[in-house]
Amino acid sequence: MVSVNIASLSLTHASSRFQFPFSRLRFHFTQVLSPPDSSHSAKCQKAMGTPSSSVTTPLSAWWNNMSLSGVYYPSISTSTPSTSNSWKNSPFGFAKGASTPQQSTVPPSALSAGYTEDITVAGALLKDKINGLVDSLMRRASVNAGCGYGEDGRIAMMVDKVYLVDRLDAHENLLGTVHVTTTHIIFRAEDATKELWLATGLIASVERGTLTAAGCILVIRCKHFQVITLLISRDKSCQDLYETLQRASKPVSVNVSELLAFENREPVEEARWRRLDWNAEMTRQGVTQSQWSQSSINEGYTVCDTYPDKLWFPTAASTSVLLGSCKFRSRGRLPVLTYFHRQTGAALCRCAQPLTGFSARCVEDEKLMELIGKANPNSDNLFLVDTRPRVNAMVNKVQGKGFEDEKNYSNMRFHFFDIENIHVMRASQARLLDAVTKFRDVADYWKTLESSGWLKHVRSVAECSLFLAESISRGTSCVVHCSDGWDRTSQVVSMCQLLLDPFYRTIRGFQILIEKDWLGFGHKFDDRCGHVGALNDEAAKEISPIFSQWLDCVWQIMQQKPRAFQFNERYLIEMHEHVYSCQFGTFVGNCDKDRRDLNVSKRTKSLWSWMDCRHDDYMNPFYSPTAHVALLDLDTRAARFNVWTGMYNRFDGGIHPRERLEDVTMAAMEHVGVLESHVAQLRVRLAELRSQKQNLKNTRSSTPTTMVDSGMSSATDELKTLGLTDPLGAVGSPAPSLERATSQESGVMDASLYCPEEMLTKYSLKWQSLRGVDRCSAPGCRGEFSSTIERRIHCHRCGMIFCRRCLKNTADERERVCEKCKADE
Repeated sequence: MVSVNIASLSLTHASSRFQFPFSRLRFHFTQVLSPPDSSHSAKCQKAMGTPSSSVTTPLSAWWNNMSLSGVYYPSISTSTPSTSNSWKNSPFGFAKGASTPQQSTVPPSALSAGYTEDITVAGALLKDKINGLVDSLMRRASVNAGCGYGEDGRIAMMVDKVYLVDRLDAHENLLGTVHVTTTHIIFRAEDATKELWLATGLIASVERGTLTAAGCILVIRCKHFQVITLLISRDKSCQDLYETLQRASKPVSVNVSELLAFENREPVEEARWRRLDWNAEMTRQGVTQSQWSQSSINEGYTVCDTYPDKLWFPTAASTSVLLGSCKFRSRGRLPVLTYFHRQTGAALCRCAQPLTGFSARCVEDEKLMELIGKANPNSDNLFLVDTRPRVNAMVNKVQGKGFEDEKNYSNMRFHFFDIENIHVMRASQARLLDAVTKFRDVADYWKTLESSGWLKHVRSVAECSLFLAESISRGTSCVVHCSDGWDRTSQVVSMCQLLLDPFYRTIRGFQILIEKDWLGFGHKFDDRCGHVGALNDEAAKEISPIFSQWLDCVWQIMQQKPRAFQFNERYLIEMHEHVYSCQFGTFVGNCDKDRRDLNVSKRTKSLWSWMDCRHDDYMNPFYSPTAHVALLDLDTRAARFNVWTGMYNRFDGGIHPRERLEDVTMAAMEHVGVLESHVAQLRVRLAELRSQKQNLKNTRSSTPTTMVDSGMSSATDELKTLGLTDPLGAVGSPAPSLERATSQESGVMDASLYCPEEMLTKYSLKWQSLRGVDRCSAPGCRGEFSSTIERRIHCHRCGMIFCRRCLKNTADERERVCEKCKADE
């Protein structure tokens, strides 16, 4: 008879103050590379057991048919983090010589419906372990030797004795264990000095090296440009992990509703989900009903399913003109208003290429273009900007598309700009990443960077955007298109508005701009970002870094105009990460119709709401709202465009400055603000004491002499000992120690006159420096800051640096303090 004793198993997160029991395998998705918050959680998908061997025995048959609902639920530990031994006593394998852990169960009545998925995962891991035991009893070679994972290889997998290699040799290689779940990859060092969490949705590619004497190299390249290099000694374990990561990064399913964002279990505030109100935005721009009016032609997405349902056209345009132009444009994307310049009356419109072929024309489309020009009271001229190279536009004529014939459109001038297509941009970024991640020789770096052409492409987008901004500021309306009007068109029209309108350079305005010209007008985020698995080569060719390139353009402008933007570099980088992570529903779907059909505003969390909770992380300390209005003096010379190392080398230690100027300035301003607030509180307190002193003097002067001997003299003596001769004049000098007097015979003395010593010393005059800080100061956390971009936050009282999870706001929401300072209140 074989007796199996299964322990209460838990995974201790190195940078948190609590344990993650594997019996409740929950993985949070608030942070991708740092230990997750408890405020945003998503349960794992249901797990299944490993396949049984082809040889069937009574014991194995019983186990394979066992109901998971009968497995008792291990207790949840809330003690302090355990040592590394608790990790070894995990469901993936017991350490050699480890002591037998205590068994802990709860009655079956505790197995409520809310824990069904947790129990399923716990049962699957338990089943994996006993399957290995059955294999050993039957003397069969385990199909998962060296690893532990679920039936289809996606649920849970463990590979031990893995080295995390630092490719820049800035740090020593770390020996640890890799765990793969349905949502995350987790690496934990054996000495518990490092723990790395990576959402599987961020995996771009997995490369396997050749087997050497040291082992086999596995390189994981991520969509947010992190490169993880693992050295695995066993070839079979490396191959198993490689295949598992391949399946995780390229899921077979193309069902968007299976993305991590839809695993949300928390209530969603639908009212705060969106930022854009079309009517409010057009009113803010100053759109007048006399020239432009809203049309219901696309209500219910009947005319164009990649456009929003609210569109603005010239008031004089009839429905027949709009329908005729719609049929003449690719994908039905006819010219519509996206921005109105209040000062000049010029309009910025966008559309897709016309279906001209070699000779076709459309009277309705020509009429609509004429009406767009006439809607500008200051000029009838119209610029039509084609963002494609002329050669590409000519090739499209063969396919029955092409570009407008200038002779058929009145008062219109045509302009081409050489912005390449999505395929060129994809190859260009791949070469850029080769330059910034692979080459150490300076000559090879510059050669590869030049051959990538990335900075040239970024410059082309900036030049086209500047041309549009200058034209509109001079009073000339512009119509912009590329091929289908959702890639290059979105880049240049949104960049043009960023240059013209300071509202879009604020945190909220930037979100509205993205919702309007990227999400609203149908940039295909699912296809371009590869949110779902590509089933064929054609789908893989749709992936392209169009939005990443636009964020790069924004950063280039921020380097030239640092005071013009309310947000900082961290804002762009974290937004880029979560565009690809699929943890929020904001960037899920190819168009507004897709998001409405998926009901994302009710089923998923909004990225904007998540960023609202971290608003101070994204503030630019150098921002001046009145410093710039229109950024028309942008320098577009090639020398002004640089590689964005904060984005592409974000996780490379030793490359970035040890202190970021923005963070140092923000911390200094915050420190000064805390001290000034404290000084103001002391001034108020001193004024109160002065007033109370005066009241006591008045009381003394009006008291009969016979009362002085009965105790009033003692109050006078106490005031002298307090040194309150001139309270307000003593602010600049060291404050006296205000201690409670020992004698109050008469009881006339007011207790509010006494101020404890802690009130004067509870705020630290010197805060911890940001330089060299790579871990949270909380003893129970010690969480690692994954990169220089991740914000280090000071406690307002002790001045030490903590991660966001270890700081709490006070009751009045005026201070942010650590747990120790909060407990000392």
